[in-house]
Amino acid sequence: MNRLTLVHLTFLGMGRPPAAVEFGPGLTVIYGASDRGKSYVEEAIDYMLGASKLESIPEGEGYTRILLGLRASDGQILTLSRTLGGTVIDVFNHDLREITSAPADAMLQFKHNAKSKNNISRFLLGVLGIDGRRILQNSRGVVVPLNFRDLARLAVINDTRMADKRSPVFGTGLPQNETKEKSVFKLLLSGQEEPAPPTAPSKLQKQVGKGKIEVLEQLIAESRSKLTISANQTQLREQLTRLQLSLSEATAAVGQLAASRSDLVRYRREADAEADTNRQRADEVRQLLARFALLRQQYESDMDRLQMVGEAGTLLGYFQTGTCVFCGAEPQHQHLQHQLAETSQLAAAVSAEMRKTADLNSDLLTTIEDLESQAEKLDAEHVLQHERRANNDNDLRSLDARLVPLNADTTELLTARSQVERELAVHAQIEQLEDLKASLSSMAPTPPPARADGIPAVDVVDFEQTIHRTLEAWRVPGRNAATYDPTSAEISVDGRLRRSRGRGMRSIIHAAFAVSLARRNIARGLIHPGFVVLDSPVLTYRRPEDPEEAKPELMTYDVVESFYRDLLDHPPGQVIVIENNTPPEVIMDRATVYAFSVDGSARRGFFPPTDQG
Repeated sequence: MNRLTLVHLTFLGMGRPPAAVEFGPGLTVIYGASDRGKSYVEEAIDYMLGASKLESIPEGEGYTRILLGLRASDGQILTLSRTLGGTVIDVFNHDLREITSAPADAMLQFKHNAKSKNNISRFLLGVLGIDGRRILQNSRGVVVPLNFRDLARLAVINDTRMADKRSPVFGTGLPQNETKEKSVFKLLLSGQEEPAPPTAPSKLQKQVGKGKIEVLEQLIAESRSKLTISANQTQLREQLTRLQLSLSEATAAVGQLAASRSDLVRYRREADAEADTNRQRADEVRQLLARFALLRQQYESDMDRLQMVGEAGTLLGYFQTGTCVFCGAEPQHQHLQHQLAETSQLAAAVSAEMRKTADLNSDLLTTIEDLESQAEKLDAEHVLQHERRANNDNDLRSLDARLVPLNADTTELLTARSQVERELAVHAQIEQLEDLKASLSSMAPTPPPARADGIPAVDVVDFEQTIHRTLEAWRVPGRNAATYDPTSAEISVDGRLRRSRGRGMRSIIHAAFAVSLARRNIARGLIHPGFVVLDSPVLTYRRPEDPEEAKPELMTYDVVESFYRDLLDHPPGQVIVIENNTPPEVIMDRATVYAFSVDGSARRGFFPPTDQG
């Protein structure tokens, strides 16, 4: 869409030199002593844009006509001409800086009239390309065309409104205009105009629509009763993001401890398996030792018997002649010295058997010693395994003691997250029901109250973030978390309503509101005239750490400098700032600056002294 840039403001009078200021395309600063016409510049701009009156001041005596030069972004050059107290605004399609007798290209009434194009409001809206956009006039749903004055109140802000406790949206200060002003702001923020009034429904449609709306209203009321957290959707989404972050951190901590515990449990299982293997082997060794002990006894018994047999065989050779005790032969069949030979053979056999048994017993004793050594080693290993398992148990108990509070915190976070998600789901359900109700409202016999505050949540959040970035760029103390309530049209910063803040904070927040609106809308191609005029945005702010400072200039220097730097480095269109105090030196060469009645300035005020006529 098209934008406007203020080129110059010029006062003319017979016999009087022109009183003029020329505005830069970016930042223009007018500062200096009081009562030198600084605020009069803002009032005159507003007057030329369709305000009803402009009070005369003594310094302006003799000046009867005002010229306001405009340049549209499509290249069109315009000059608005109006007399003090006049109701007609002449339009010239060129740059005019002096009184002329040439006829104007258009003669327009200053007062808006939706039924006629012969007024400055419709003319300027046409230049911007937004003539005919619809807004709500009141809560009854009456729709009217947009008035340029509605835009001017959001762009041209005098010092009284700058610090006023009323919302920046409520430019007129009249309660009966609040619905209309909220609707204008909705149009600017979302780009969505109000729909044209619907055709009248039939009687049957009215009855059906009324019944459906009553059901929907009941469902909406029931849904609202389920809400347990006093926060809007934006705040709930922010809370959900914080909970997700905390939950991720808690889950990571639990995961690390759980991994350590898994390692300990795995080690315990391995230790238990080793202990079982140890006891199984120890049992096997003991069983072998028991069996080998019996075998040893058998060998020793065999040795005793063999020794006894050997001793007995020696004696048998000396018995009388008779049947041979060795082979059973009768005497007549025996050989000479038969018994002696048999005795020798028996002794040799017994000796051989004893040697064999002794060797077996020796091998057995070696095996028994080896098994006993194994048993001792297995028992020693079992003691060490028992100690390691005891240490493992202690480590597991220590980890479990650390896991208990972490698990409790995680459970609490999961519960809180579930609650916030349920709240968001209820809000989404309410929005769906409200949308359905709105779609049926055209068939209702009596339309519900108009929703001038029905701004899409994504646009509200975007605007809030723009204000936050602006306040951060200006280095205003605090977190600068901005929220806008479409219902009350009130803005809050760091949880405090603007109207509850001091005069200085109200002014700086109002300035941030106006600058952010221009910056956002111009960047996104949304509706905005293209310029902002701010009277005393940073004069009365007192830094929190020095509440006893007695000087009238209370704005901290870094905030003032950051304010001007931001407007220069990231211009939100054209900005005109009017202040009493001297701006930082760093901006003097980059901005268009006018100094009225200050040391070193060549100009006493907006109007030349009377002796220069």
